[in-house]
Amino acid sequence: MNSDVIRLNEKFVNGFWQLRMELLQELMELPNSVECSLLELATKQYYLSHINQDLFCWGVLQENTLAAIGALCLFSRIPYDGNLTGSEGYILSIYTVPAYRKQGCASKILDAIIDFAKTNGVRRLWLSSSVQGRRLYVKRGFTLKEHEMELLL
Repeated sequence: MNSDVIRLNEKFVNGFWQLRMELLQELMELPNSVECSLLELATKQYYLSHINQDLFCWGVLQENTLAAIGALCLFSRIPYDGNLTGSEGYILSIYTVPAYRKQGCASKILDAIIDFAKTNGVRRLWLSSSVQGRRLYVKRGFTLKEHEMELLL
């Protein structure tokens, strides 16, 4: 199996959405069908307006179809001790189609994201992990933090 990681662009919007939807289904976070249509539209609009600006995506192709994806959203915040640039990245949507799991796709995508971040001066990466994915991130040096909170408005 050739599992080279490629940087995704606009032409991968449908494939990215398909795998993101599969991820949401697996995590039992997919809304009902009406809301799913709205989520699909919103996701595709976001992808197309942000790709390779502040949203960077990678994938592994198998037989001209995406077998795995991963994304990095970049943003700046006020600098702080430990991150004087204020440049941060949120990793999301790392997902591999079940038929291609245990073949290193997610690891290669995560390595590409980390390399990209280092090359572009990103000083902090963070993410939310499923239980299944946690081992992948720990192996790369991510630590579990339990102090985050949120307010949805």
